[in-house]
Amino acid sequence: MTKEQKSDVIMLIATMRAFNEQLYNLKGVHKQGMKMKFNRLLKVSAQYEREIVHITQNNQEFEEVYDALMDVILEVKQQINESNKDEREK
Repeated sequence: MTKEQKSDVIMLIATMRAFNEQLYNLKGVHKQGMKMKFNRLLKVSAQYEREIVHITQNNQEFEEVYDALMDVILEVKQQINESNKDEREK
């Protein structure tokens, strides 16, 4: 595997783990039919994350990418919340 391919794999796995965390944060928000689909997705995502954790144990590159992705996600959420707050105040 080339260095570029390895980087792509690490980025993909870190993105999936970040996706799982955001999915978990939305748990319980949906109603009935959507809730069933959401719970299935959450279950599959959790299983996938367990595999990711097993595969990437002690992989510093992965942890750095994952942490950076989560930082970006949190920053975007804060910007959206601030923007929504500013709009409500107008």
